[in-house]
Amino acid sequence: MDRNTKRLRQAAEKMPNYRAVLELAEQLLLEKQRLKTRGSFPPFQVDSAKAKIQIQEGFPYLRPSEIPLDSGYTAEYFFRLLELFKGKNPGQYAVLRKAVDSFPSGFERMLAGLLLNQMTEDALKKEWGEEGRLLFFFLTQSIKPTFEAQAKTWRAGQKDLSWNQGYCPFCGAFADMGEIRQEGKRVLHCYICATEWEYPRIQCPFCSNNNPETLTYFQVEGEMGYRVDVCDNCKTYLKTADSRERDGSLDG
Repeated sequence: MDRNTKRLRQAAEKMPNYRAVLELAEQLLLEKQRLKTRGSFPPFQVDSAKAKIQIQEGFPYLRPSEIPLDSGYTAEYFFRLLELFKGKNPGQYAVLRKAVDSFPSGFERMLAGLLLNQMTEDALKKEWGEEGRLLFFFLTQSIKPTFEAQAKTWRAGQKDLSWNQGYCPFCGAFADMGEIRQEGKRVLHCYICATEWEYPRIQCPFCSNNNPETLTYFQVEGEMGYRVDVCDNCKTYLKTADSRERDGSLDG
């Protein structure tokens, strides 16, 4: 059993009210691991000169729409995740399938919209309610195995990465999670490709505000080791794990 699976099971024991959600998260994790070991991803070679220039100029290496994907592999993973969800919540699954079937060309059209940033979580929520947020989650999950593999290839050539932007240096996505490490430094995590990078603790990753009077945080009740960082300037927030109060870091 790997460390992430162990953590999910421990969390389910400590928080029985979240057991169904955590059990689903474990199923998704196992399915992701199965598919990642099942075959190869589209060929991906890093242009070292381009990577160096992009980092120096503050631009991500690639935009999501430029990253090669195997649409068949991605679609298989997406619908397998939906099937796993169906066993937990058939009612919401029916709404998700209706949303998918409502798009001309179905999954491929949605995937293209996601990669071009034309299909956002807010837009899907506006049209489909909470099921729209779930649809966005499953869409982003479907591309993660490929993005993570290719970002890993890119990171292998980026020793001592120096990056001071709030978005991912590989794919340009904003962080979905922050972390305070044991030594006190703060790192941000990309929700699409799993790249992480160090970022100032007293600075908003979304608007670069570094005025301590407009930056604050509050603890998450009942979740030791977690807090929410809030920026009053741009009205955004970021959930942050404090690994000094948890069992190891998020990447363990």
